[in-house]
Amino acid sequence: MLSDKAAEKLGFDTVRKALSEAVVSPLGMEKLTLLRPVTDPGARKIALAHTDALQRVVLRGDPIPLEDFLDVRQYLEQARPSGAMLSAASLDEVRRTCRASRLIRACFRKEGYGTLAKVVSPIFILRELEQCIEQAVDSNGTIRESASSELLRIRRRLRQRQQALREKLRTLLGEAVRQGYAAESQLTVRAGRMVIPLRAEAKRKMRGFVHDSSATGQTVYLEPAVCLNMGNEVRILEAQEQREIERILREVTRRVREDIDAIEGNLDILGTIDLLHAKALLSVALAGVVPKLSDARVLDIREGKNPTLCLGGKAKEIIPLTISIGEEVRTLVITGPNAGGKTVAMKTCGLMLVMLGCGIPVPVHPESVFGCFKQILVEIGDEQSIEQDLSTFSARISGLQKMCDAATSGVLLLVDEIGTGTDPAEGAALAQAVLEHFTASGALTIVTTHHGTLKAYAHESVGVVNGSMDFDERTLQPTFLFRQGLPGSSYAFRIADRMNFNPGVLARARKILGKPEVRLESLIASYRELNSKLKRRLSAPVVEKKTEDQSESQPSDRKVRRKPGKAASLPTTKLVVGQQAVIDAGNTPCEIISIEGRYALVAAGNMRMKVALDRIKPISTRKPRRKSNVKMSTPKARVDVRGLRVREALAEVEKLVDQGMSANLPSVEIIHGVGTGALRSAIHEYLKAAEAVKELECLDVNPGVTNVKIT
Repeated sequence: MLSDKAAEKLGFDTVRKALSEAVVSPLGMEKLTLLRPVTDPGARKIALAHTDALQRVVLRGDPIPLEDFLDVRQYLEQARPSGAMLSAASLDEVRRTCRASRLIRACFRKEGYGTLAKVVSPIFILRELEQCIEQAVDSNGTIRESASSELLRIRRRLRQRQQALREKLRTLLGEAVRQGYAAESQLTVRAGRMVIPLRAEAKRKMRGFVHDSSATGQTVYLEPAVCLNMGNEVRILEAQEQREIERILREVTRRVREDIDAIEGNLDILGTIDLLHAKALLSVALAGVVPKLSDARVLDIREGKNPTLCLGGKAKEIIPLTISIGEEVRTLVITGPNAGGKTVAMKTCGLMLVMLGCGIPVPVHPESVFGCFKQILVEIGDEQSIEQDLSTFSARISGLQKMCDAATSGVLLLVDEIGTGTDPAEGAALAQAVLEHFTASGALTIVTTHHGTLKAYAHESVGVVNGSMDFDERTLQPTFLFRQGLPGSSYAFRIADRMNFNPGVLARARKILGKPEVRLESLIASYRELNSKLKRRLSAPVVEKKTEDQSESQPSDRKVRRKPGKAASLPTTKLVVGQQAVIDAGNTPCEIISIEGRYALVAAGNMRMKVALDRIKPISTRKPRRKSNVKMSTPKARVDVRGLRVREALAEVEKLVDQGMSANLPSVEIIHGVGTGALRSAIHEYLKAAEAVKELECLDVNPGVTNVKIT
């Protein structure tokens, strides 16, 4: 579905690390290293159903026997050859593994475990092998005396002869101590035989065989001659015991050999259960759910939270993401300020798809819909390569080329900052051409960018939509709220101004960029504000009022019918290609590029938009003729913004300044009041950055009014 490197760019390495901390066995860790997202919708659905079922078990607090998930595959390989012999400790681990398999199968087949019973149903119950090993080996990994009647006889005889030998040696050692030629008062063992420690100069005081001496040579370890036969008998019994133990171990190993395939199959399932349990624990930590799954190529995330941020302990601070592409919308262009969350929003989409493909529920609203993609291609970050002699842009081009080749229905393409790394104009043109290819191919695409031309392309193109990360214009801080359908602004000048950037340099930058380009950002901001107001109005409850002459007996929902042909017609103004115009009575001039039916394609700087004709008003270049019966409206030179919110007040101030400049007024007056001074400060800050403003004047005698001189 995607490469390990692409998964790492999306943040799946953080998810994998969390899973590695939750698995309890090498079997689960091995399964984790092999974990990859599936592309088959059916397999994805089953994997998620298993995790969801176990997640409910974890939330109920039901105990799951995971303590004996041991990796005994190396012992099974040692047991394969005929005549092989495993140690008692190894056999005990095999027994514990068989027991763990049996307990897991019994646990998951209980009522309330849902589809988990199917996961453990292939487990073989090896109770006879368990009993065989348990009869021969105890929990400490040693051979039981009751493993065979012969071993029991040998060990009883061995204990008797060892006891007789100790008593004889203690008697001789006591005599040596009394005589003063014993080096120690305790018996010891050398070369497997019981001996007496004597001082070196007294070794001839007692007949026997010296088996060893101390490092200093002052002590010798002697086996008395009178104990030689008793010692030999003990050694013979010990050899018989060892031969019987080996016989028992080979016999039990033979029983293990018969069930090797079944044990290996059980181990594979135990590893699956271990990883499945880790997924369930991770899902609980993320408050993950299984959303609606679709075979179609759609992505409808509602109230989603980035999993890596949740794992970082920031779940409460995350602004939920709601985003939708697929069906009619195949390409999403996300714009907005730096550090505003564009890349995080894009990564969230890809990461959630990867996690669901791996059977891991994600933190979204249950009504979210996730399609299934056969491939996810990711182009994020600087891929500069010295070894391959690739610059940043060359590496980007290489990545985009691979995407162009792979773009087709069922593929998700994620590109961060498309068109960067080269000349802005050329980069934007190349980026638009690439997006056109992606959109036409049927692939779903999410890109982030700062290019204004791509905002216009998304606005006027079928199957492409704008999206933006919201920005608080008052504080100039990102809110990390995603808005689909609205283009975003980079707010470069405003952020620089707020950070007290050199005013002269900033003013020169505005001049270099050009007035239409500066106004473009203002147009986007105004559009966003109008959109917000419209949404608030639409969401407000409608209150119907009765007119005075309306009878109380008349229903309030009476329909008004008009006779055919009697509808009032609105006056229209003829628009032509190449004409200068404004949109929605705004002040930003634009040029009409083409007219098709009820819509026109207009250009404002580098931005192009498709706008309904009834929203466009032409800018007349001719002086109006004076008529005695026509009243001329005088330009507005004053505005009262008291009681308005900052955004509303700034919109009124901007309109006043634009109208004053268009009417060649020397100055305009803004009544903002005194109050806390917050509104006045916001207005002054805006006016200082406005290109049309020459000077501000706010007298102490009347601090609630600001006089603005216009250039």
